[in-house]
Amino acid sequence: MASGFIEIANKQGLSATLLPFGATLAKLTFPDKEGKNQDLVLGFDTIDEFEADTASIGKTVGRVANRIRNSKLTFDGKEYSMKPNNGPHYLHGGPNGLGYRKWEVVRHAPQSVSFSVRANEQEDGLPGDAKIDVTYTVNDRNQLIIEHHATCETAGLLALTNHAYWNLDDSENVSEHFLEMSSEEYVEVDDTFCPTGAIRPVNKTRFDFRAGGKQLKKSGGAPGELLDLDNDLVIAKKDPPVTPTSSHLRFWSQKSGIEMSITTSYPVIHLYASKFLECRGKNGEHYKPNKALAIEPQFHSAAPNFDNFPDVSLRPGQHYCQEIVYTFSRVN
Repeated sequence: MASGFIEIANKQGLSATLLPFGATLAKLTFPDKEGKNQDLVLGFDTIDEFEADTASIGKTVGRVANRIRNSKLTFDGKEYSMKPNNGPHYLHGGPNGLGYRKWEVVRHAPQSVSFSVRANEQEDGLPGDAKIDVTYTVNDRNQLIIEHHATCETAGLLALTNHAYWNLDDSENVSEHFLEMSSEEYVEVDDTFCPTGAIRPVNKTRFDFRAGGKQLKKSGGAPGELLDLDNDLVIAKKDPPVTPTSSHLRFWSQKSGIEMSITTSYPVIHLYASKFLECRGKNGEHYKPNKALAIEPQFHSAAPNFDNFPDVSLRPGQHYCQEIVYTFSRVN
């Protein structure tokens, strides 16, 4: 990739390429079962293309990831209205969100890079401010670790995620990939894909990806029909909690033999099967709907709109600290 991209790697073949614009994961390669390096995330060949992208491909998104219902919220008794950018809703921090900002590179080592940015109400319309740091690290256990840290001077809102689109074998779509997730509940959405505030059981629904996993093409709909996933799945609380050898989510391809597992401190994982994706990507490939699965560990979508969802406020003296760990291995 061209100048401006930053690569970090381990000695086992795991390599991540990052971009300061949007604190973006631009490329992630790992050897498949034949030993050939596979690029596992969607992206573009040039920085200009990443900057022009409107699908948040690979970006760090916020200050509030996902939707805010009807582009309105109330914080500390004051009403806020933002400019809609997803039907009637405000999505991923809007057109001036973190994914459309150039972040500062504050640290770069062979296996780690840190980016930093400041945000405030004048820039994105959301209450408060924040100094945000994102660190990407590749370690010798074939893990990519993303750490989100932030502080503020004025109380406001913060709920980040990474918006990488994953395809583990470069197939035309991910319908033959498998997914397993320890989730017993999902967040209900309306016909605009925005939460209603209700949390429903996954049992006997297309959102049931529990023990053993399920092939995505079997998760609902007729053969050839588009995969229709654009929902938060609530991570099941475990007793004892998740250990380093277990995970909250597993995603794998029999074709490439690559498996990715995820553990995270966030309470839900948003799954988006790129139903509306239409753009030209790496090597000029036409990315079409269902080309990849965006897997977004985060706080509940539209959290500022519902009292029964987690509080995503950040106040002076508090430290926002969240983590996403991706582990890459061969399919067992």
